[in-house]
Order: sequence, then structure tokens, then C-alpha cells
Amino acid sequence: MRSPLLLAPLALALAACQAPSPGEPVAPTAPGPGAANVAAAGNLAGAAPIALPPPVLELRGTSASATGRSSTTPLSPAAETTVEPGSSFLVELPVALADARLSLLDGADGMIPSTGTREVGQATVLRLTPAAALPPGTRLRLRIDGASTRELHGADGRRFAPLEWPVQVAGEPEPARVGPRKAKQR
Repeated sequence: MRSPLLLAPLALALAACQAPSPGEPVAPTAPGPGAANVAAAGNLAGAAPIALPPPVLELRGTSASATGRSSTTPLSPAAETTVEPGSSFLVELPVALADARLSLLDGADGMIPSTGTREVGQATVLRLTPAAALPPGTRLRLRIDGASTRELHGADGRRFAPLEWPVQVAGEPEPARVGPRKAKQR
């Protein structure tokens, strides 16, 4: 059983917090003893502003290409580009991005096994070579993103959006192999 005496302070506190009626003047109040602690926590107008992260920028001036046995083909993010099965890939970025990661993905977002290099100076150069020839007729995506988060991060604090280039491997897809049918045992 709850005592009405215990609930009385709660009722008084709630009554003091009620909003004024429309048209009723509101008197300014002096800060209470806890106001300094609240201001220190950053919840009042006098507290330091919260720093927002820099905006995510688009990387302009980026070039990407695929090099096969017979030619080098520029890649476009706007259209699928046909590449040779034995292609390797090169991406040049106009800014220094130490956390840039280049990967080749299949249709299910699985990474294609590959090796790569990264050179970072005034600009960034990334190279990727698949571990084996790419299966003919497959659709893949060459993606550059950040190693720790999806965005790429410049040394100056700027953030850049990831980039992708759709590619299709030249040739006809290999037909699915069907093993010999086993006879049913009776």
C-alpha cells in the first residue's frame, strides 16, 4: 500500500513542471544550483558547440582502367565496361588517402581473391590483380572505399564517398556442370 505522504512531493514537482496556459505570462527564472553541472555537460546555450563531422565529398578527377593482355581500357562509373578475363586494375586518386581500399566484388558482394598495392603521396595510386583469371561473362564491381569505414579519409580531415565501376568479363559464361545422374536403387 502506498502512502499518500510519499506521493505528495511527486505531485508537487509535477505541478511545478506544467506548461503555462496560452496567454499566461512566463516569468524568467534564475538558474538553480545544478545549472553549472548541466552547462558543463553541454546541454545549455552557454556550453561549447558540438563539432559536426565534415561533409562527405565526391572524389573528382579520379581515373580507373583495366589492363589485359592486348589493351588498357578506361573504366566509367556510369556504364558497364567489358574487360579481359586476365585483367588487372589501376585507380588514380587526385588526393592523398592513406585508408583507401580497392576491391573487386561479385554480384553477391563477395570479394574476388586478389593482391594489390597502394602508393600514397600528393595523390594515391591503387593497383589490384586478381589471383586467377576472371570467369568469362561475369558481372563484377571494382570498388574503392575506406579501410575502417565506408568513407575515405584525407589527411586534412576531409571525407570522400566510395566509388564503384561496373565491369563485365568478356566471353560467354561457362555452362553449369551437371554430373552424371545416379540410377535409383530399388
